[in-house]
Amino acid sequence: MTGAAHPPCRVGHHASASAPNRSRESQIEITGIITAIIVGAIVGGLGRLVVRGRQNISLLMTLVIGIAAALIGTFIAQQLNVGNTAGVDWIQLLIQVGLAAVGVTLYTGGGRSRGRSRTR
Repeated sequence: MTGAAHPPCRVGHHASASAPNRSRESQIEITGIITAIIVGAIVGGLGRLVVRGRQNISLLMTLVIGIAAALIGTFIAQQLNVGNTAGVDWIQLLIQVGLAAVGVTLYTGGGRSRGRSRTR
């Protein structure tokens, strides 16, 4: 019997018939937020590694730039049809890290030199 009234049974998921859907939705939202923070930290950190020199940027700002780069990079990868590949999505990761590097560069001053001018 297949019907729209019953969700598909999934192995590994324990659901009680009396459990409200709200707690499951909250769990998914919390899991998504935690995943975004972890991915944002990794992408932001890799973006900082790509940029030459020392950056005067806080861990929180690195995280924010990383999360934004991950979201925008995922959107771009989906538009280019390279977001869902077998295994690791290397092209998507490269796009995300590249965007994070651009974000870090723009946030820290766009690569302008501070101090004496080098022109003679």
